[in-house]
Amino acid sequence: MDAGLPTSIELHKQLTKTLPQLYSNLAKLVFADGEDIDPERLFRVLEFLHVVETTGRPYDCRPVTDSPDVARLVKSWDPSIEEYLEYQRDTVRGGSTGRVIDGLWKALADIFLIPMLIGERQLGYLLQLVSAMRGQTIVTLNYDNAIKVAMSQAFAFSLDDDPRPRPTQPWFEPNRSLRLIRLHGSLQWRRERRTGDIRVLSPEEVANFTRDGVADWDGDTPGVIFGAGNKLRPDGPYLDLYTEFRAALAEARQVVVIGYSFRDAHVNEALRRWFLTAQEGSVLRLSRITSEIPAVVLNWGDRHQVDLQLVAGPVQQTLSRLIGPGPRLLGRGTLTSDLHEP
Repeated sequence: MDAGLPTSIELHKQLTKTLPQLYSNLAKLVFADGEDIDPERLFRVLEFLHVVETTGRPYDCRPVTDSPDVARLVKSWDPSIEEYLEYQRDTVRGGSTGRVIDGLWKALADIFLIPMLIGERQLGYLLQLVSAMRGQTIVTLNYDNAIKVAMSQAFAFSLDDDPRPRPTQPWFEPNRSLRLIRLHGSLQWRRERRTGDIRVLSPEEVANFTRDGVADWDGDTPGVIFGAGNKLRPDGPYLDLYTEFRAALAEARQVVVIGYSFRDAHVNEALRRWFLTAQEGSVLRLSRITSEIPAVVLNWGDRHQVDLQLVAGPVQQTLSRLIGPGPRLLGRGTLTSDLHEP
């Protein structure tokens, strides 16, 4: 939010302005009046409808990023959706849900990626973070590249941002390098439709991708995990990246959690295991807007070997307390924000 990027609720408002009317109509059908609309949860419903819509029409299908079972994401099917599904059984060619899915990927790139690539966002607060984290590891759930851009602005460094994990890191220099683990992928990655393998866009492709400050979309699916539900995927590099995340936690004496909503079960479990097995004197520091410790953390129990600290307030105002007194404080593991919290 401090970089001018939208939170989850704000993202939905922006998407309604650019996506076909079907997106807004589905939001009204799936979410109750007054309920905050989560675009990732809505996207799961959209994918489900797309699978139904394109059954028997493989040329219309988009790659589905997760299981189409969305029963737990909707309270009940609205009659209008039932009518829509019945109508689509007789459709021969073309899919309205497919057009919405394509538009959503392009909108995400226009909102989260392009402003960074053309230098439209101020990242002063992140410069302080990445400068203090030299020689260490940052784990992010975000799929924008704000942290990567901040790294390039903060200092001369060796950055490893490849989605293909390596067993060794010969590039790593303690005082000049920074390890960035993208658990849920990046909008600058691309997913191979047939295998699910992930690659990074080359500088030439990035230049071709950006046209007049908007994404020149080629129809490929970005290498991101977007959608509510299980975010630990078997395809692509995500299982390996999760293993690296846990390895970084195992080495960490102090972990700082910034902006995380504690909605991802696999991330919560990794943090819980670290909390229960960390050496005496370890620190878990939580950045929160309010002075309330998340219930999921309280359920881990009272383990006196780990000093559980809460730093309340906006990140811009509390960052020095979160990462101080110096870069060595954080060991080798840190978790940064996703889109659900300011």
